[in-house]
Amino acid sequence: MKKLLLFFVLITTPTLFAQAVNSENFNSIATGNIGTDITGASAGAGGFYTYASNGTAPTTATNAGAANFQIVTNDATHAKVLQIIGTNGDKGSRYVWLGGLPTSWGARTAGNEILEFEYEFFTGAGGGSNNLAGVSIYDAPGTKVLGGFSFNTNTLALSGVAYYSATTGTGNYIFYLGATAGTNLILTANTWVRVGVSFNKTTGRVTWKGPGLNGYVTGAAAATDPDEIDFTSTSGTTTVAPIVTNTSAATILIDNFVTRISATDTLLQNDTFDLATTNFSVSPNPANDFITVSNSENIFVNAISITDLNGRVVKQNSFSNLSNVQVNVSDLSSGVYMLNISSDKGSVTKKIIKN
Repeated sequence: MKKLLLFFVLITTPTLFAQAVNSENFNSIATGNIGTDITGASAGAGGFYTYASNGTAPTTATNAGAANFQIVTNDATHAKVLQIIGTNGDKGSRYVWLGGLPTSWGARTAGNEILEFEYEFFTGAGGGSNNLAGVSIYDAPGTKVLGGFSFNTNTLALSGVAYYSATTGTGNYIFYLGATAGTNLILTANTWVRVGVSFNKTTGRVTWKGPGLNGYVTGAAAATDPDEIDFTSTSGTTTVAPIVTNTSAATILIDNFVTRISATDTLLQNDTFDLATTNFSVSPNPANDFITVSNSENIFVNAISITDLNGRVVKQNSFSNLSNVQVNVSDLSSGVYMLNISSDKGSVTKKIIKN
């Protein structure tokens, strides 16, 4: 596995057209383990690669396995989500990623030099495990984190990550994201939050956005091509003061991610991903025979899938260049279903009732 997370000292952050690379709400993927290969060699369900390790002995971690990476059913708003279970010991790591980024990046429109990544995650209750969870944009060798987040599942502190040149040397650094210099951004417990990070190849600038957060730093990786975007989880154990030794696993839930390549900053803007969430309407609801999915913003619907409350896909339809589509639900049994809309501006899930 090529990933190498080398984090150094904490330092304070300074406070065109986008090409969609991919987006995923996990609702069309069957519940259960993503796959059986945890070495990162072959893809599992949804095209996702997984890697799990207990670390190098001596270690107390014992739980590396396919069950670390699952698609699970969540609430009515999020339907299915990605679940990552971290290491239960003082060493070990977990990684999940989609392949194909080098191809998309190589085929990008001239002038689009910014890679953007947005996702939602559930903060959890805090306490217990010291696992660190987040996302990292890697270079091809996997040694530079061009931009990312690190979330402490114990303290609920969200930090930025970037390859950076400091007086102590050049490497992957953790950045404070609090409103006051040198302070952490502490997220609310048991809450879904949406955050975004971007990397500008031309300038090296890394930008972080999220709830109460809009910061950036000029990193040291200008002219470097991004190669892979990973959801990550590591033990959280430290070997320098203050000493922290992890002894239990944290569960992280992830949903609704989107990757874009852009010429200007479009992170977390309502005219991109959130436009789909806000403007789609479904009628009639409840329905007997047909439902119509429409919007007033000329957002093209790419696909519709319907899942029951057990996460089973009961209907799928694909469309081309249509902003208003109709789906026949007459063959469905009476009950509550989740309608998953995939569009050229992102994905959204609506609850529907079949009479």
